Amino acid sequence: MTEQYSQTVDVTVSKRAKATQYIGIAAILISFGFILASAFYNWFLMFGFAAFFVMGAIEMHIYNATAKEYIYNFSPKRVVVAKKDVVNRTRRTLSVLFKDVEKFSPLQGMSDDGDIICCDSVGEDGVYELTFKLGGKYARLLFKPDEYMTELIKNALAADENGEEKE
Repeated sequence: MTEQYSQTVDVTVSKRAKATQYIGIAAILISFGFILASAFYNWFLMFGFAAFFVMGAIEMHIYNATAKEYIYNFSPKRVVVAKKDVVNRTRRTLSVLFKDVEKFSPLQGMSDDGDIICCDSVGEDGVYELTFKLGGKYARLLFKPDEYMTELIKNALAADENGEEKE
């Protein structure tokens, strides 16, 4: 086995997310029209500029934060999940120590509110649930590791239950 392993999972950007981008661009362009109108008619139209500009900026921010790829990193002590968004910013989403893990198994049933979903769709085959303690409560990570990472996690959990020392 290996000490470090990394896997990437692509996520499709939905049509709804792409529509959010187009709405944001349109709102920003409309806001510039309010600047011209306020110059010729009434300066109160600057409130329209501010409203449309803020709306467009929020819509663009929502689109830019949309995930296009998840990166799963395995080490002997933890699993780290990172998200790469549509503008290629990578941010760590979650880091789970194996000593905090209660359950690791294929997903049975459906996802619940509050689940941390780090895959394209929870309805696909090969989606696993990792239940762990998070601040005194239990949380559940739903992700889609490949076969090799699945075996690495199972071995690390078995070693953690046996009390073996890991570096």
